[in-house]
Amino acid sequence: KTLTDTELRNKTFQLKKQYQQEQDLNSLIAEAFAITREASLRTLGLRHFDVQLIGGLVLNSGKISEMRTGEGKTLVATLPAYLNALTNKGVHVVTVNDYLASRDQILMGQIYRFLGLDTGLIQEDMAFLERQQNYKADITYVTNNEVAFDYLRDNMASNLNQVVLPPFNYCIVDEVDSIFIDEAQVPLI
Repeated sequence: KTLTDTELRNKTFQLKKQYQQEQDLNSLIAEAFAITREASLRTLGLRHFDVQLIGGLVLNSGKISEMRTGEGKTLVATLPAYLNALTNKGVHVVTVNDYLASRDQILMGQIYRFLGLDTGLIQEDMAFLERQQNYKADITYVTNNEVAFDYLRDNMASNLNQVVLPPFNYCIVDEVDSIFIDEAQVPLI
């Protein structure tokens, strides 16, 4: 709360440097979550509740965090997304449709951009170069279908210049029940 906007933004670069030296995200969790929480308050007027911080810890550990509609799943995802973006290896936030991917990238992207990170958005009608550029962002919002088809296309590519996806690092699946259970009827999933 005592830091200026510039000082808060500079924390991102300090944490990235610390990660590069230590190669350990666990030592950065508390500070990264606090920075994200403060940035959210300053940009969106939304402060993560304690239970949302716990949800962020659960997601960061690779587990499913069950929350009801309206409990702030989208806001919770900003915590581990920011933390894992500090590695410079990219984060994917996967959701069920283009509307949610676009909405969340615009809304939550305010937090990330405030903190000096960039966001990408993958939509169905994007050209190859636009897709490739958006996947290079620190945090990329994409639907399950788009990332799955991009994965398939990349694995059929005859050279690396035809690949759009970077190596996978960290992924948050929003609406995990819909994607892994309801959509699991589709062989692609």
